Amino acid sequence: MMKTYGIAAAFLAVMIAVPPVSSAATVGNASSTDIPRGTGIFNLKRDRDLSVKAGGDLEFILERKISADAASGAKISRGQWYMSKISYGFLNDRIEPYVKLGTAHFKSQWNEAGASAQLESNTGFAWGLGAKALIFDFKQPRLKFIGDVQYRTADLDVDKGTRNGVASAIDKSRSRFTIREWQATLLAQTEIDFARAGKEEVLGVSALAPYVGVGYSDMNGRMRLTQQNGVFCNPGQISSKNKVGLIVGCDVMGVDAVSLNLEGRFIDETAFSGGLDVLF
Repeated sequence: MMKTYGIAAAFLAVMIAVPPVSSAATVGNASSTDIPRGTGIFNLKRDRDLSVKAGGDLEFILERKISADAASGAKISRGQWYMSKISYGFLNDRIEPYVKLGTAHFKSQWNEAGASAQLESNTGFAWGLGAKALIFDFKQPRLKFIGDVQYRTADLDVDKGTRNGVASAIDKSRSRFTIREWQATLLAQTEIDFARAGKEEVLGVSALAPYVGVGYSDMNGRMRLTQQNGVFCNPGQISSKNKVGLIVGCDVMGVDAVSLNLEGRFIDETAFSGGLDVLF
């Protein structure tokens, strides 16, 4: 048990220490509705039959290409979502709605009317909501199919920008970086059970649950860079250039009520995330 809490504490320390830098949303943390296992830290599942989870995820986006009405070469070149989450499972933990609150930060670039523009937001408030559902659960072979739908958004002030590589004197009241995105995913997950082999106390891990899946995601928003001299760069209406992506990840379950998650997303974007869930 102490090993598991040590891992969780280390993860939380990293989340607090790393400054915000991330666009489909992370699906894991944890990927399945019945992870983590057990009665919970406060035994709510046993005493009151309540399946309440809290957690957080730290998501880095390395690149996401964007289609734009009035620009070419548009993309989110760097970004981060830094979110906490609370969820509640019902119908024997088959359905799990959740709410996310946190911060986001983005950097983008595009080419417009012979000029290149870069825009970087401040770190600001972000929120989201969604739901997971355990669709099928096969015992032999051990295989689960999980669906997830979610929406999230961030409406951010602009920190700085450049036009043709030259730092701009920005009219921040007229500049904006707004992202709204939604997605639906389907995952297939199996499980490697260390508890049955009696090795969970040695490893500090009761099971590994790797998963793979596909997701459909899209986005819209505003990326407007307005200089104080009135010159502005605006790529127009934006959306995801590639809307279907591959998801690969793994849940690492502790011997009690904690699970960790690692996930990568490819094709529609290049992004990686880490997450922590605690069952109360």
